[in-house]
Amino acid sequence: MGKRTIGTGILVACAVGLLVYLAFHVRLAPVPNAVAALKTFGMTCGSCAGKIEKALKPLKGVAGVEVDVNGGWVMVGFDTQSANPETFAGAVRKAGFQSWLMEQMTLADFRQVSGRDFGAKAVRSSGCGTGGCGSGGCGSAK
Repeated sequence: MGKRTIGTGILVACAVGLLVYLAFHVRLAPVPNAVAALKTFGMTCGSCAGKIEKALKPLKGVAGVEVDVNGGWVMVGFDTQSANPETFAGAVRKAGFQSWLMEQMTLADFRQVSGRDFGAKAVRSSGCGTGGCGSGGCGSAK
């Protein structure tokens, strides 16, 4: 019986250790209840979109980011209880682009305007436009 007790104790300790690890290292994605529309200039290609996504996704409360390079729009799905949409444009500016908050809307308003749910279609463009990445075009507008 002693070996079973020790084995069970080790198993329980490993399970508890795994739960503690997961509690501190697994980040649950926030659920968006609003969308912020940012007008953004200086984007020329998919690499620019990637820089903007990288700047926004780690922010508290951000659930998703959609970048329309050709249209000059960045849409940020976020949780209004944990995020301030005014900070989004600042993060995009720090990434090297001109940006400001144009509008904040509910998910229902976004669906009515766009005809789709937020995150249902990737808007991100690929390929470089004029002034492309190789010539310093990405994020060069400050």
